[in-house]
Amino acid sequence: MPQQTQRSEASCYRERSQHICLKRAEALSARRPVAYVAPESIRGDSGAMTTPEPAKAPRSPMLLVPIAFGLFVAVIGSGAAYFLWPRGQRVGVVDLRAAAPSLDLDLKAGDRLRFRLDVTVGTENGYPNSSRSRSNAVHDQLGSSVITATLAQDGNPQASTQCGAYDGKVTTGSNNSTDVESSGLPLKCSLVATKAGKHTLAVSVAWVPADIRKAKLEVRRQRASD
Repeated sequence: MPQQTQRSEASCYRERSQHICLKRAEALSARRPVAYVAPESIRGDSGAMTTPEPAKAPRSPMLLVPIAFGLFVAVIGSGAAYFLWPRGQRVGVVDLRAAAPSLDLDLKAGDRLRFRLDVTVGTENGYPNSSRSRSNAVHDQLGSSVITATLAQDGNPQASTQCGAYDGKVTTGSNNSTDVESSGLPLKCSLVATKAGKHTLAVSVAWVPADIRKAKLEVRRQRASD
């Protein structure tokens, strides 16, 4: 009987020790740090940690408005420069109010002469009162005026051309109650030299406006290779 009692006490002791050890193991497991596993969305292909890129803000449609406007202005400016900007090199000016307007030139075969007109017309009598109507009336009269340009060498005419004094284009202009000034009027007509050497350009105008206060013809030479 005493041996049975001792065995029971020893068994109970072992069970109590195992229970205590189990509780300690559970406590230690609870204190251990848990390893952090990054989500797949922020892990690289090699498994290394990567920093996610911030989301890009969408571009505002309002930014396209000034860009489109700038392109529009550039296109319009390029077109205006093509039609109004003088071509060739300036070689002289002819005063169309002179008794015999002319200009001596040294040209090569194939050189082309182009022209621009600066003119001031008096509008004190017989013109509309509004500035716009007055300018339109003067330009209509200039368009009906005929400029004749003749290129001669050694007194022999080589080429001749005619065109109106206004072709719908003007670089600058101003008007008041007494006159209308138009500058940089590109003319349609041009002349081509067929031979090299000294030439004389003679110009005459059949004016429709009665009061021509200033009229100067700019002559520009454009080389055949230009």
